[in-house]
Amino acid sequence: MKKILVTGTEGEVGSALLAQLAGRFDATGFDIKPGSTIQGDLTNYADIAAAAEGMDAIVHMAALLCSPEQDRSLDLNVKATANVLQAAVDKGVKRVVYCSTVWASGQGYTEPYLPIDEDVPCEPVCMYGQTKWLGELMAGWYARMHGLETVIIRFCGYHHVKGYTAHGTIDWEQADVPGLFKRYLGGGHKLMNPADLGLAFGQAIEKPGIAGHRFIVGVSTPYVASDAAGLKSIPAVLINRYYPGIPALLEELGIEIPPIPFFFSHEKARTQLGFRSRHDLGDIARLYRQWQDTR
Repeated sequence: MKKILVTGTEGEVGSALLAQLAGRFDATGFDIKPGSTIQGDLTNYADIAAAAEGMDAIVHMAALLCSPEQDRSLDLNVKATANVLQAAVDKGVKRVVYCSTVWASGQGYTEPYLPIDEDVPCEPVCMYGQTKWLGELMAGWYARMHGLETVIIRFCGYHHVKGYTAHGTIDWEQADVPGLFKRYLGGGHKLMNPADLGLAFGQAIEKPGIAGHRFIVGVSTPYVASDAAGLKSIPAVLINRYYPGIPALLEELGIEIPPIPFFFSHEKARTQLGFRSRHDLGDIARLYRQWQDTR
């Protein structure tokens, strides 16, 4: 069984990911906060180097989100990433999976076309996006100069919504039904199913032939470039085209369909990484109706 080190495991995303990966790998957590399997500071090279000893792969999740403190952002999102990559080289770790963000390209503010894909020019609009973009460049440099296998997940994010179980099913009796549907209405919303975390990052750890690639990972959607104008102005019409009857169901539930100003392509993640979110908007509607029919 592969030995995996996951950084940032005391946060919401890292803790959920560690639990998922633990069912597939010999997974160890690393965080500056107490409670992790290994407690350490990623800005201290010695800490991460010691933790990397004997590992087959590292999943680097730890990061500082939007912060006005420029120095801390650079330390935690750039210097720490360089330390992880250098430790991997020095300790013979084969692969590093770097969790970047869709904010690295601009999060819909600066990209020149839709859907936003992995090849779009990057013009970040915030320090978080800028430092994560620098982390991507760092990962590419270590791959070129040291032969380290690096895989970049350009992440839409993760936010748990009440109802999802750790196994990826939905307990509708306990679910936040409006919350579930609203999360699936956008073109690039965050994952909310913890099983999706395990699948996406598990594939990034194990799948051969993907080193040097980046993948956008979020809720799978069917939209194409010609849908862009309609998703902004008449989103219900476009949604009904792909998911017949869902706008009517949402109206019954009192859920308004918002404009969708940007969206992502998930084609590369599907075809090369082997990832599709377990549910999309159509799946949620189907499962909800099935539950209603059995009540």
